[in-house]
Amino acid sequence: MPSAKQLTGAFLVIGIVLRLREYFFDRSLWNDETELVLNILHHSPAGLMEPLDDYQVAPVGFLWLEKLAVHFLGNSELSLRLLPLLGGVASLFLFLALARRILRGTAVPIAVGLFAISTPLIYYASEVKPYATDVAVALAIYLVTDALFTPQIQRGRAILAALIGSVALWLSFPALFLLAGIGLTALWSALRQHRRSSLLWTCLVSAIWAGSFLLLFATCLHAVVGRNHALIDYWHSAYAPVPPHSASDLLWYEDAFLGALSYPCGLALTGIAAVAALIGANQLRSREFTRLLVLLLPLAMALLASALHRYPFVGRFILFAVPALLLLIAEGLNTVRESTLTLVPALSVLLIGFLFLNPAIDAARCLIRPQGVEEVRAAIDYIQSHRVPGDVLYCYYSAELPLAYYRERGRIAPMEQINGIAVRNDWQAYNDDLSKLRGRARVWVLFSHAWRGNGADEEMLILNDLDHMGRRLDGMQATGAAAFLYDLRTHGFPAQ
Repeated sequence: MPSAKQLTGAFLVIGIVLRLREYFFDRSLWNDETELVLNILHHSPAGLMEPLDDYQVAPVGFLWLEKLAVHFLGNSELSLRLLPLLGGVASLFLFLALARRILRGTAVPIAVGLFAISTPLIYYASEVKPYATDVAVALAIYLVTDALFTPQIQRGRAILAALIGSVALWLSFPALFLLAGIGLTALWSALRQHRRSSLLWTCLVSAIWAGSFLLLFATCLHAVVGRNHALIDYWHSAYAPVPPHSASDLLWYEDAFLGALSYPCGLALTGIAAVAALIGANQLRSREFTRLLVLLLPLAMALLASALHRYPFVGRFILFAVPALLLLIAEGLNTVRESTLTLVPALSVLLIGFLFLNPAIDAARCLIRPQGVEEVRAAIDYIQSHRVPGDVLYCYYSAELPLAYYRERGRIAPMEQINGIAVRNDWQAYNDDLSKLRGRARVWVLFSHAWRGNGADEEMLILNDLDHMGRRLDGMQATGAAAFLYDLRTHGFPAQ
């Protein structure tokens, strides 16, 4: 039977392998990534401090580091995803260090194992978005601010906490929630224990954090906060009802808790996970209440921002909360194991096994056969390899930005391009838009990120119109993307 240390080491290696596998699979950039990537490529460092195009929002420090990667390594998918990969791999080691500080015994390999095989953490370690770096920054903050809770705060460690926290605010939006929650906990702890020196150091460190945030807000955030009303409206269901006025409002919190365990934690059996987390929270409360506050108050700060309609409390936006939730779950599972070791020794084994089962299966799938999101690169390559002089390209509106990126990469030579309109729910307008293609001998149609809603599938609607307008000559379909070739000189030919 392997020891806890051996299991932990094995999970660490597995986590690294899974993240590298996903990274080197080198899937196509999908629509949301290209929206951010084109901002990185086309804006100067100073321009990245201003509101971005296409309603994109990202920490300016993250954007600068991406800009630096492009400058030295080029604009390939692997170059752009290197920073998230580094954040994902670093998170494994940082999480291990944090787990060893907070947990005991077999709780450490349980926590590290769940963290290593979490498919959302694996996925976002190779997406050009700041969510993987959010996790790394959160873990670094947890570790470095531990100095504020020692009986005698050392000057060097306090200065390091001040510097790391100040920089973290520029790299990650959730860093504000971490620093606010941990700062309040440190102030409360110093006041409760009447430690004047600790109180002074905590106030000084917090003041430096506040100064960094005010500078960030004055130079970057104020313009973003005042501009993105469309994003605020889009995420309306992800804002916490404060105070709750009805049973449905209370149900929102239950759904948010269980939803967080499902995604972004990546756990299928959320009932078991929820009970384990509650047991773990209670155990940590009785053993070291300050630690519990350090883990939970940042989530409370995020909920407060959500209630103010400033931060969605859902999915990838709360990926930074995964370490805290998994630590509580691991603590709870270990408590059950210790409590039932003599009476029902198999109970904890079954619970742990059930909780690991689905994430392990998903992780194995990622290892054996990674999946793309929208493999528009394959569709573009198909067009490029099968085109002839005089071909026309009709680009579905959501494929425009990926096409623009891959054109800059040189994957497709210039050709006449007609961009499709975006008028969801107005099917006649699409038909009218396609009519301008009539009489063309060879028209390529590129799809990616096709909208499906209100009982309609825009890709199928457009293809149906084209099949009635002319004759389908060729085509290919990939994950989330497709390319078709039509002869639109005559009418009434059935689809091939």
